[in-house]
Amino acid sequence: MRNILTAVLLLSSHVFGGEWVVTKGGLSPDKKLAVAVFPQKTEFIDEADDSVLLIDQTTGRRIGPLEEVSSSGGTWGSTTTNVHCVWSPDSTILIVNFRTGRLMHSSQIYRIRDRRAIPLSLPAATTHPKGKLLEGLQSTANPGSEITLTKDGRILRRAWGYVPDWNLDYSKHGLSGFEGELLFDYRFDLRGQLQLHDITVPAAP
Repeated sequence: MRNILTAVLLLSSHVFGGEWVVTKGGLSPDKKLAVAVFPQKTEFIDEADDSVLLIDQTTGRRIGPLEEVSSSGGTWGSTTTNVHCVWSPDSTILIVNFRTGRLMHSSQIYRIRDRRAIPLSLPAATTHPKGKLLEGLQSTANPGSEITLTKDGRILRRAWGYVPDWNLDYSKHGLSGFEGELLFDYRFDLRGQLQLHDITVPAAP
């Protein structure tokens, strides 16, 4: 009987696992967790299941949905290409970048603890002196952002779609060359809380 139950469990894990695919960058460095999405069954993305899942790779079973993110792309793209992830080397920080429109993107950061993804909020730009310059700025029709993680643990958020106030000289405030894109540098303090360390203009490619 035990062998039969084991076989049933293994079979069900395989079947469940076949429903989804791991996203780009979705496998954690320790190979214990993964982020996955459901492939579209038709060409119409608005008919697809847009859930983004956290998967236990050791069992092949879903832990639960990451409710703050979606693979729908705002009805653009495809569920399997609209989401990509970045993990910290120790698999404790997960960044999910996801499409929200034709040219719009957003991000969510999670702290992984006991196989659970705890959403983290980024500090407001106004917590940094340069952030006050951004108050009241308009945005284009396609704003967005993408988050990366550096080798030394900094979280960098590149944000675009700002419409600068051309009456201000941003160079006087350390934002020389600001024409619509900014780079937000976040770092964890000794208590493990995210702090906004600096706001700069991304280097030219």
